[in-house]
Amino acid sequence: MAKKILFFDAGPLITLVMSRLIWILPKLKEKYGGRFCITPAVKMELITRPITIKRFEFEALQVMKLIKEGVLEVYDKIPQKKVDELTKLANNTFKLKNKNIDVIQSGELESVVSVLQEDADGIVMDERTLRLFIENNKEMKKLLETRFRGPISVDKVKLNSFSEKLKGIKIIRSVELISVAYKLGQLDDYVPSLKKGRETLVDSVLWTAKFNGCAITEDEINEIKKYLLEK
Repeated sequence: MAKKILFFDAGPLITLVMSRLIWILPKLKEKYGGRFCITPAVKMELITRPITIKRFEFEALQVMKLIKEGVLEVYDKIPQKKVDELTKLANNTFKLKNKNIDVIQSGELESVVSVLQEDADGIVMDERTLRLFIENNKEMKKLLETRFRGPISVDKVKLNSFSEKLKGIKIIRSVELISVAYKLGQLDDYVPSLKKGRETLVDSVLWTAKFNGCAITEDEINEIKKYLLEK
């Protein structure tokens, strides 16, 4: 039976902070009834580095506040050997001009491997590359060819081996957290006195998440809107 733990990658927390929606997390955690965890690499990206940059200091303080309040906790039992093994596998799977491409950093894999180690409920992640690796690896080649603007060769054995090792991990995006918050009524105070007030609210928060880092298409936004506005 999966443990009541959700690991957070840095991306969704950055999206929520930049979208001025980070305040939804305490209520979501209370409703979930489990633990919200981040790894040391995620803490480094959210706090240690940005706290030294004037432009991002306050964003770092908002995450620090959530740790201080116990909403987020730092999980440090990282299975580093497994992280290194998967990083090496991923970064030897794709080639451009006969050279291996580094598609994933080891820090990105800390959270994913921790999910496996703890048999956690899943990971909150917006990052498209790792999500495709886990959920739909056939799309990886197209994504990388668009990103690197050239033909990419794929070692399909390694590709499938990587995906198989992470098979079954549940991935949640920041827009899905926002959607749950909407369903719980957390955003009701923002419904404007307009003819289509709720539609305006839902549209605004989903597009804000997209513009602040969540990898989501316009079609996906429209699908989520349709679901959230169903009576």
